[in-house]
Amino acid sequence: MTQAAAEIWFYHLESASVEETLPPLIEKCLDRGWRAHVLSPSAERLQALDTHLWTWKPNSWLPHHSPGADMAHLAPVQLREVSQDTAPAEAVFLLDGASWGPLEGVSRVFVLFDGRDPDNVSHARQQWRVAKEAGLLPTYWRQGEDGRWAKNG
Repeated sequence: MTQAAAEIWFYHLESASVEETLPPLIEKCLDRGWRAHVLSPSAERLQALDTHLWTWKPNSWLPHHSPGADMAHLAPVQLREVSQDTAPAEAVFLLDGASWGPLEGVSRVFVLFDGRDPDNVSHARQQWRVAKEAGLLPTYWRQGEDGRWAKNG
């Protein structure tokens, strides 16, 4: 049986931050029963997200393991530096210019990029081209004035 190609979803952050956008997306993945990896080349970003995911919503938390924690493979959400090997996950979140690796077993890749940062935008455009050249069908998401995300194109 051949697995369908991973979906690549690009989230263009203009007014929302990663801290506002990431947790609800992770929740939706967990609702589907998916494991998720959050990848960033920045150890500082991952440490800040570790704290944020414990407290982002009153009376709620997202089950995750801190970067580099022992037995992290047991958590449904793993925060990882890009260079680290990871166990399989259905969802992969790319932050701070991180790029995806092998997509075996991955259902969806989320590329969250800061539209106010020219380097982030340039990197996202390069990732879009790579996805298209690989025969993948990337999807572009933009946040409307009402705060809701909508597919564009």
